[in-house]
Amino acid sequence: MFLKSKEKRLSHSLRILLLAISLTVLSPQKATAHFIELIPSSSLIVKSAESDFSFDIRFTHPMEGAPLMEIERPDLFGVQVAGKKYDLTKSLHPIKLKGKLNPANATSYKANYKIKRAGDYSFYLIPKPYWEPKEQAMIIHYTKVIVNAYGLENGWETPVGLPVEIIPLSRPYGLWTNNLFSGQVLNNGQPEPNAIIEIEYRGEGKVDIPATPFITQIVRADKNGIFHYAMPKEGWWGFAALIDNGKTLPAPDGTETQVEEGGLIWVHTQNMPQ
Repeated sequence: MFLKSKEKRLSHSLRILLLAISLTVLSPQKATAHFIELIPSSSLIVKSAESDFSFDIRFTHPMEGAPLMEIERPDLFGVQVAGKKYDLTKSLHPIKLKGKLNPANATSYKANYKIKRAGDYSFYLIPKPYWEPKEQAMIIHYTKVIVNAYGLENGWETPVGLPVEIIPLSRPYGLWTNNLFSGQVLNNGQPEPNAIIEIEYRGEGKVDIPATPFITQIVRADKNGIFHYAMPKEGWWGFAALIDNGKTLPAPDGTETQVEEGGLIWVHTQNMPQ
């Protein structure tokens, strides 16, 4: 009787173990977040010698710094300053970054820009759709970063007018480490309630990551599309609001597939001197 009872308990435990293993194998695992990095050489221009600066433009997983993914020549790279927009697409120069970061020989871009007057400069990038086979979706992330020149604040809170866009409610430059960044998600110009925002630090593989959930932080916006996040480390932080508007585009095999639209903004933090 004792042996039969023990066998029954072992059999029950084995079934539970097998069920747990099968659920782990069959459950979909979320891929690491894809971000377009639109990183200027400086977020603040305070001296005339800094007015001629550059952009590093990559499509990657920022925290890990790899792999690099192919960026087709973007549809538009531009800047909004004092309420006017200027097309900078011709300033984009394709590059191939060597080493482990780029095993697939993917294309990234560089661009140069010269500040001519004081003010807020909202740089933005509209990429071509990217096919992500793991998610079986086309990805379009409308990306921007705001650079201030010589302390004149005249437009950092003004929307560029991207299909999906994060409007900063906190000034997006001059931020100390641990400052709270607040933003509002707009979808076709209207607040997007309960939007999911993925957040990554541009760690470039230099941060010791204890577990996968630490790679991409997740917050949900409120009913007005507003969210908050305190940035715990000095450097560049990317905020990506991801939206499914029910759009479809042809996949490489010609079948219609869903489109993930994202509004992405980069902000920089700096440690306070002791």
